Amino acid sequence: MRKVLILSAAFMALTQAAVAAESTTTVSDCVIQEVLPGKDMTGAFVTFHHKGPQVNIESAEIPSITTHIELHSMEMKDNVMTMIPLTNPELNEGVREFKKGGDHVMVMSIPEDKTPKVGETHTMTFNFSDGTKASCDAIVKSVDEIMQEAGKAGTADMAH
Repeated sequence: MRKVLILSAAFMALTQAAVAAESTTTVSDCVIQEVLPGKDMTGAFVTFHHKGPQVNIESAEIPSITTHIELHSMEMKDNVMTMIPLTNPELNEGVREFKKGGDHVMVMSIPEDKTPKVGETHTMTFNFSDGTKASCDAIVKSVDEIMQEAGKAGTADMAH
């Protein structure tokens, strides 16, 4: 009986430690940029709010638009901003933004009949290395509106 009590106490302590180490990630400010004429891809942006141990962003999903989603970073190469695969998937305690001109979600291979229209909302879900997910309703905005919000002048140099 004594062994059962000791094992039960040890199990409860381990369970409490696991709960204390659990991480929580939420997302906000979710936006999808309108698709430019003649293109079948666009960018999407989000703010992550993370508490707890570090986790990695493993993937993103927007099934109402496409199954082809990639996570990207931007890098200056020969004086030109170039997209590359996400260089740092880590979410540490605090806030991390995926925004125009930086890390972002690339929405690719969009079928013509699923092209997102300005004003629509689509559920965007992120999958993390600890098995958790976070979702948000992403609003589709015009390139001009996104550029204004980003505080940028002009639209040609950073349009996806």
